[in-house]
Amino acid sequence: MDKKRIIIALCIAAVLIPAFSLVPCKWPIGLIGMLIFAGVGSWEFYGLLKAGGINASMKWGISSGLVFVAATWFNALEQHHPAYNGFGVSNNALWCVLLIVILANFFRILAYPDLRKGLESCMGTILGLVYVPLLWSFVVRLFLLGDLSKPGWAAFYVILCMKMADSGGYFFGTRFGKNKLAPAISPKKSWEGLAGGVVFCVVVNIAWWIISKGHINSAVPFSLAHAIILGFLFPVIGTVGDLVESMFKRAVDVKDSNKIYGLGGILDMVDSILFAAPMLFIYIELFLK
Repeated sequence: MDKKRIIIALCIAAVLIPAFSLVPCKWPIGLIGMLIFAGVGSWEFYGLLKAGGINASMKWGISSGLVFVAATWFNALEQHHPAYNGFGVSNNALWCVLLIVILANFFRILAYPDLRKGLESCMGTILGLVYVPLLWSFVVRLFLLGDLSKPGWAAFYVILCMKMADSGGYFFGTRFGKNKLAPAISPKKSWEGLAGGVVFCVVVNIAWWIISKGHINSAVPFSLAHAIILGFLFPVIGTVGDLVESMFKRAVDVKDSNKIYGLGGILDMVDSILFAAPMLFIYIELFLK
């Protein structure tokens, strides 16, 4: 087992856990943190595309993605906290922002003398916009789901579940992993690791349910049955997220999206969360409201 990897992961957790579990949602530092993660993650993704020789407009993709993440923040204020009326962004305005960003990418094709390169740049830029800022915006929604005077418990919950699932997968996979899950994409992932992730995540979900007295956060109650179901869903969906990013890296022949010893970059740390957060948001909307 890589001790340095564990130490670095614990140091990062020592910063992120207090940030998500102690800082009230209404503090602007929350928005700043969300923008930093979205911006760095986008920069790393466009770096992957560049390393693979795929055209994309990094500056346009990052800036437009940050605009959408910020718009999502103020939209969440508008939807869940009427006291912020006048400072928020309506649903229609939010989707107008997204449409403007996407349509502007298509218009940019006309500025390229080589239309094929313009088309490739358009597709690469939009892919980066969808993969990082759009999926990350659901972390923003979860962060602001509930009482603004309290921490972003729902966002903390999904991050905790995914990191514990990752830990369980790493622990079981390194010790017992024999049956490869997706050898062509990620040779180190195994079915045993996935099973370990499920075990760890189910235990964490049950513990959360007991400690929180049956609430994901103050606005979302859930039963023991839902806690167990989510304990299964998080590792499965998170593994899909891991495999998608691994597919991107393997396609461009890059090992890590950035270099943080043993962990890769920001994108490597949030790849599973990018898929798990929308899953939890959908689950809440369909089954817990």
